[in-house]
Amino acid sequence: MKKILLFTVAIAMSIFSYAQNLETKKKELSEAKASLTAAQAKVDAIKAQVAALTPPVIWTKGQSVGVSFSSLGLTNWVVGGVSSNAISTFGNVFRNYKKDKIEWVNNLDMSYGFIQNDGENIRKNDDRIDLLSKVGYGISKKLNVSALVNFKTQFAPGYDFTIDSIADEDRQAISKFLAPATLVASLGLDYKVNKNLSIYLSPATGKFTIVQDDSIATARTYIPGDKDDNGDFYYNQNFRPELGFFFNATFNAKLTDRVGVKSTLDLFNNITDANKDNRLNTDVDWITDITAKLTKHLDARIYTNLKYDHNQVLATETILGNGPQIQFQRLFGLGFNYKF
Repeated sequence: MKKILLFTVAIAMSIFSYAQNLETKKKELSEAKASLTAAQAKVDAIKAQVAALTPPVIWTKGQSVGVSFSSLGLTNWVVGGVSSNAISTFGNVFRNYKKDKIEWVNNLDMSYGFIQNDGENIRKNDDRIDLLSKVGYGISKKLNVSALVNFKTQFAPGYDFTIDSIADEDRQAISKFLAPATLVASLGLDYKVNKNLSIYLSPATGKFTIVQDDSIATARTYIPGDKDDNGDFYYNQNFRPELGFFFNATFNAKLTDRVGVKSTLDLFNNITDANKDNRLNTDVDWITDITAKLTKHLDARIYTNLKYDHNQVLATETILGNGPQIQFQRLFGLGFNYKF
């Protein structure tokens, strides 16, 4: 009986000790949670103070330069072909501003390249200056009232190589710096479909074509030589203003961690063309640039540019009795790209 009593007392004391220990641990847990909550509140308060003292990032900027190469070598190649070497350089600079409802986008793209086919002189095969500036004021989460300015030209003289019988030294330049150049100025609405796609539409856009070199202007390659019933030219050979509708779609996205694509489509329709037959024609300028990063500084690049302008006709096409043609440029190469 005495042993049973002692055993019962021991069990009771164990249960009491366990219960007391459990309450102690619960109290410690509660105190720890309270301390953690207080510490987190202090961390949040300090973060808020740091954010308040940190100047807002209203400018984002960047620039990159690159060079790509391609080479084809043929020796005793029975099925035919021509050895060639090509080099293309390109650069990009952007400066973007965003604060409250104001957004300002600035972008400059430049490229210049050469190609040498076996037995021929070095020839230019890529030449572009493209400056875009767009400022907008947000009237909703996805819609801005925007003003846009876009300037395009090239660096150096370009030549028409469609007639093989003409020696290179006898060829006349068909383009130079500011011959031609185009300036687009417009006011419209900019709709952000998502973070990758934006659409800009303007019902009132001015497009100005400049051909500063008279020797190029007289060929009427870039400003049409249409005449009225009196035999007078509709347009000055050096400068042509146009007013019409303008549409721009810009897609810029990372398809994967290593592959990115940027594509822009510009459409312009001159609703005030002095030659009424031309008012239904639409100018097209579609650029797509796909880059695949192979290493930190080594890229593979595919670049295409499709153009159609009813007012641009090569002199050789005019001689042959042909009208305006679809223009297409394609570039594929491997090269170095450095961002800073």
